[in-house]
Amino acid sequence: MLPLSLPVSLLLSAFLGILGGCDGEPSGGGSASGARWRVAVIPKGTSHEFWKAVETGARRADAELADLEIVWKGPAGEGDTAAQQTVVENFLADGYHGICLAPLDGLALGKQVLRATSAGVPVVIFDSGMKDPAAEASIASFVATNNRAGGALAARTLVELIGGQGKVLLLPYVIGSESTEERERGFLEEIAKHKEVVVVAKDTHGGPREADAIRASESLLQEHGEDLAGIFAPNESNISGLITVLRRDPRGLAGKLKLVGFDFSPNIVQGLRDGVLHATVLQDPIDMGYRAVKAMRAKLAGEAVEKRIETGLELGTKANMDEPRIRVLLGLGS
Repeated sequence: MLPLSLPVSLLLSAFLGILGGCDGEPSGGGSASGARWRVAVIPKGTSHEFWKAVETGARRADAELADLEIVWKGPAGEGDTAAQQTVVENFLADGYHGICLAPLDGLALGKQVLRATSAGVPVVIFDSGMKDPAAEASIASFVATNNRAGGALAARTLVELIGGQGKVLLLPYVIGSESTEERERGFLEEIAKHKEVVVVAKDTHGGPREADAIRASESLLQEHGEDLAGIFAPNESNISGLITVLRRDPRGLAGKLKLVGFDFSPNIVQGLRDGVLHATVLQDPIDMGYRAVKAMRAKLAGEAVEKRIETGLELGTKANMDEPRIRVLLGLGS
C-alpha cells in the first residue's frame, strides 16, 4: 500500500503507471522499453519448399518490426494434425501474444483457435481457411491465395493443352486441407464447362508425402495411363510424385501426357525444363508469410485489419520460367 503522506501527484503517477500496463503494448513496458510481442508462426509442415518460402516472408516482416518477434515452428511433415494441435497448445501455454496458423485441418484446429481467441490471443490464419464456423468468425484475418481461382486456372490451362477434349485425371491431396480442396473444387467446376473433357478419376488421394503420391500415381497410371490426355495435381508433393513416376514410365508417357501442377520445388522446376510438366500454378508464399505477420502486428497494435487478404497467382511454364517474376515464384531468385 502507498503511504498516505505521499503527494497527490505521486499517487496519480503511480495509478497511471498501473493503467499503462493495460494498453495494446507488449507486456514489460512496450516497444519504448525494448519489450516485444511474441508471435508464433505455425505452418502445416517445415519440409516442403512452399513453407520454407513462407518462413522467408515471415522473417522479412519480423526484421522490419522492432516491437515484435516471431518463432517459427510446425510439424516436420504435413500429415500430422495432432502434432500441429500440440504445437498450438504449447504456444498458448507459453503465453505468446499472437498466433499465425496454417491449419492442416480447418475443422480439427477449430478447438485450438477458439481457445486462443477466447483467451484474448489473436489468430491470423494463412494458406488454408477454417472450416469451424465459430473459429472462422473469431480470427483476426485470413491471408491466402484465391485457391478456387487457382484450380480454375489449372483447368483452363489443361483444357487448352489437350485441345479441348479427352480424358483427364485429378490427383487430390488429402481430406481436410481447405486450400487444396478449394483448388480441386475450382478445377472440377471449370472442367464441367467443357463437355468434351471427361474426368475419369478424382477420388484417389495422393497423400501428405511425395512417397505416398508416387504410390498413388503408379496405381492410377497403371489403370488409366494410355487413355489419358492430361492430369492435374493441386500441390507440391503430388505433382512432384507424378513427375517422378512419368520420368520412369516405360510407355513413354512423359511429355506426351499433359501435366499441370501447383506450387514449386527443384523437381517441379526441372520438370518444366524437361517438358514433363507443362504448367504449374504459382502462389506467392513469401508475400503470404510477410503479410500474415504484418496483419498480426496491426491487430496487436489495435489497428484495423482486413478480414481477408489475398495474395496473387501466376502460371509458370517452360516459356516464361526465366522471366524475373516467375523465377522468384519458382524459388530461383530474381
